[in-house]
Amino acid sequence: MLLNLCLLLTAAFVLSLSYREWPVRRAPLAHWGRVAFSALTALLLVWYSAPVGDLKVDLRYVPVALVTLRYGIGPGSLVALGPVAWRLMDSETGGAVALANALSVLLLAGVLRSRLNLKQLRVTQWPTLLVPYLGVGVAVFVVPGAQILAPWLYLGMLALHGLATLAVLGVLSARLQLLRLTFEARQQSRQDDLTGLGNRQAFDEGLARLPGGSQLALLDVDQFRRLNEEHGAAVGDRALRYIAQVLRDEVGPGAYRLSGEEFALLLDLGSETAARTVVERVQARLADPGEVPWANLSVSAGLATRLPREQPGELRHRADEALYLAKANGRNRLILSPHAPRPASVPDAPGDIRPRHSLWQSQRSTVRLLAQRRPLTDTDWLEVLRGAVDTVDGVEAASLNIREGNRFRMCAVVAYDPALLGLEFTEAAQLRWYGGPAEDWRRGKPRAATMSDMQRAWLDEDSVLPAHDSERLDRAGHRERLRTNLCVPVVLDGEVVAHLNLDSLSKEDAFPAGVMQDAELFAQQIAALLQLQDRWRELEQLSHLHAHLSRADDEQLAAHLAETAHDLLRTTYTLLMRYDPYADALVPAAEAGLGVNPLEAPTLARGEGVAWRALSTGQVIRVDDILTARGAFRPPVSHPERRALMVVPLLSRTGDPLGALCLLRDLPRPFRTPDEALAQMLASVGARVMEGRAHVTDLEVTLDAALTMLGVALEARDFETQGHTQRVQDLARRMGEALQLCGPQLTALRRGAALHDIGKLCIPDAVLLKPGALSAEERAVVERHAPLGAALVARIPFLEPEAQQVVRSHHERWDGGGYPDGLAGTQTPLLARLFALCDVYDALTSERPYKRAMSHESALAVLRDGRGTQFDPDLLDLFCRVVTPRPGVES
Repeated sequence: MLLNLCLLLTAAFVLSLSYREWPVRRAPLAHWGRVAFSALTALLLVWYSAPVGDLKVDLRYVPVALVTLRYGIGPGSLVALGPVAWRLMDSETGGAVALANALSVLLLAGVLRSRLNLKQLRVTQWPTLLVPYLGVGVAVFVVPGAQILAPWLYLGMLALHGLATLAVLGVLSARLQLLRLTFEARQQSRQDDLTGLGNRQAFDEGLARLPGGSQLALLDVDQFRRLNEEHGAAVGDRALRYIAQVLRDEVGPGAYRLSGEEFALLLDLGSETAARTVVERVQARLADPGEVPWANLSVSAGLATRLPREQPGELRHRADEALYLAKANGRNRLILSPHAPRPASVPDAPGDIRPRHSLWQSQRSTVRLLAQRRPLTDTDWLEVLRGAVDTVDGVEAASLNIREGNRFRMCAVVAYDPALLGLEFTEAAQLRWYGGPAEDWRRGKPRAATMSDMQRAWLDEDSVLPAHDSERLDRAGHRERLRTNLCVPVVLDGEVVAHLNLDSLSKEDAFPAGVMQDAELFAQQIAALLQLQDRWRELEQLSHLHAHLSRADDEQLAAHLAETAHDLLRTTYTLLMRYDPYADALVPAAEAGLGVNPLEAPTLARGEGVAWRALSTGQVIRVDDILTARGAFRPPVSHPERRALMVVPLLSRTGDPLGALCLLRDLPRPFRTPDEALAQMLASVGARVMEGRAHVTDLEVTLDAALTMLGVALEARDFETQGHTQRVQDLARRMGEALQLCGPQLTALRRGAALHDIGKLCIPDAVLLKPGALSAEERAVVERHAPLGAALVARIPFLEPEAQQVVRSHHERWDGGGYPDGLAGTQTPLLARLFALCDVYDALTSERPYKRAMSHESALAVLRDGRGTQFDPDLLDLFCRVVTPRPGVES
């Protein structure tokens, strides 16, 4: 019987696998398949019966009873037919008993079926499962030799059948319960929590199933950020729920919320005209006037019809393009994708709408590249250039030259011979090719040139190019095919850092004013990418500077420091002068940029030149034109334009002279405040290592100086108000001392405070320096600075893990609503919770471009409002006791 029970449960498990989805659908084929499987199971159980005289004891009637209870007497009879026939052929007596038992099971189960629901079986109903088997086993009372054990055999068989029935129902119920829970979890994962519409996952699944000829509509609420700013996030949420209700009313299950205020509709209405009518009806309903804040909403929409064999991503792209056109040309419009077939009755798009082709996609590609933490390759620049060719009207070929040091290298071409790649141009050659005033060139003003203009430019350009480069450019550049060239200088921090050349091979008037505007958008994208490149390059070189200098000898140290300054500050010439205490003079130690032998530079006795003036004052000296500066040194080999000078003093901790860093640039590129801050940091690192790199104390001071100066450099780049880094360090130190933190913790806190916003190096200036409120997407970009900063500082040698925690977690909240990890309570590291108070207090009491400074008491009141929600209650109480008004802040 144990083998019989195991076979029955195994068959029940196999049968349960036939249920594949929830809710269970009663398909005829599946229904009769389960009946047939039950009949085979009954035969299998008979095969392995246990003999008792002429009788055979088994569990064959369990499948009969369950099928009868579930499907009725007819299907149950089919299950019972096989075992009865088998027993009749095997034994006349056994067949008669089997027939009687089968009839009793069928009759009793049939009667019980109307009173028992197997789907909702309660514990109190379990005894009723014995009823179908009351007639099974009665034959043991008349079988010769079994009368003595008959009562026990009967009761045992009855109990065994009941338990086996419960076990089979348990197996099937467990399978159905698993299907139900899986279905509910899948439904919840495919539903937007706020609106109840399908989410992005559900949309992707629906889009993949959308048949050809059906429509996809993408909708975006216009000026939704203003609604949030004027009325608050709660009203914004109610507006989104209202929009969702309108979409449900009009479309039903085909409406989805993709993100923020962006929605999608999947429409299978038979025609594009019908789909357009639905979208226009949605726009009209949302525009209804009313007294609630979310009345009179406007919605921009893009509509695309799925073409034969079109991939879902391609359809989404076309609808996205149409949506961008709608928003870019006045908003509250419905634009149909121009690639979709349209009925003749549908009017064309308004004539004032100018197609943008792949501009939206190109901008997304740029954002994707900005988000990647790696240096850009020529393949990346080719992708950007292809975007310009595909987007800007009339462009048939293009090239991109990127500044590398003092030369421009051609890093990408489209529709030209790849032999042009790697060709280098001097700044003078690029300016001659531009052909316009140098002031316009440095402002990034686009220039359109005809064939005659280009021929004159070629003559001038060839005069400053080597002969082999001129021949290569003439041969691979297909000059004879050019008709019009649009040259867009890419400007960053007042310096031309790239040349974008867009060419027409067929028209001489291919680039009107509107096209130039589109080209300037690509110049801005290239500038943003180059700025990110510069920041990554600066950070990587600074993070490795300590290790390089610590392992170098004196000569290597000087050369490395000069090369790093030359590279990071884009100088045309860099000279490092070292103080010789025996001669009491500055002597040349290393140079970079012009290939001049350092021995040709002069030795400056004490008091001579700008370098000694910088050492005597301890201040960086910037000179826009060295011809006007008394005692300024000019290298023997120099271009007449290289006249912008900056001298950075290298002083010991006691103020003794160690040397001076002399930097030269061209006259139109004077040094600015951010350059000064970066040079000071380099000088600080170099001075500390020069003074005694073998001592651990000096290494610690060097690291602290570098980190603090990096924070100051960030301020100089307008990431914070002036003095923010020093103030939060002082506040954090006082709090740490009040908490009696140990020395290593105080050091980690100080360094974490210096670098807390280093991740903002990776945030675009357009977002970071925006004077107004940020959109949800922009806020998400800004919030990425915490994990990005943690990843950056992880590369800095010797930086404590607790300092890294400050960088990553200082925007976490006590209630778990912060970012980036949503830590709550003491899950946030102590130093990060402490520093959050210092950072917020200084932000409140500092003047920013978008707000005035709060008084000390007002700032403390704001902090107390966040007690137990934003801030650690105990630390907040201590902070309020420790902090005092700083000078310039009202008490």
